[in-house]
Amino acid sequence: MAVQEPLLPSNQVFLNFRGDVRHGLISYLEKALENAGINVFTDKKEMRGEDLTALFRRIEESNIALVVFSRRYMESKWCLNELVAIKERVDENKIVAIPIFYKVEPDELEKLLDEACESHHNVHDDEHIMKKKWKVALTCIKSKMGLTLNEKRYYFGTLRIIFF
Repeated sequence: MAVQEPLLPSNQVFLNFRGDVRHGLISYLEKALENAGINVFTDKKEMRGEDLTALFRRIEESNIALVVFSRRYMESKWCLNELVAIKERVDENKIVAIPIFYKVEPDELEKLLDEACESHHNVHDDEHIMKKKWKVALTCIKSKMGLTLNEKRYYFGTLRIIFF
């Protein structure tokens, strides 16, 4: 007998971010979303030992993706692969992507991606293909209307306005 997964509320928000901002910005943002009654998904809610591809299923189940670009975001191939999946869902009009530029300017992101790709010395042909997909996804998502956060303190009390 197969175990059926619980149905998720229709307003699920997927948070895409690099782990270095998890205990700062993300913890506050996640709490603010939950306090506003918004079902938010982060990887900490995935069962340990679960195949990482389950995260792509969570993207498919979500209506909104908050993409938190930080200075080290481009160093994570996993974040970039999630970004490609989010972009594909945006192209299908199945998800709304909202970029958040956390202590980084949108214009810096492509240079940071190039630097991260150069730091991997043994790049194979399939990684060149992925780099192109990452650049296309980055260009698409960073061009969306989003938020720029460069301050040290943030107030997320008005998040309900963004999502409803």
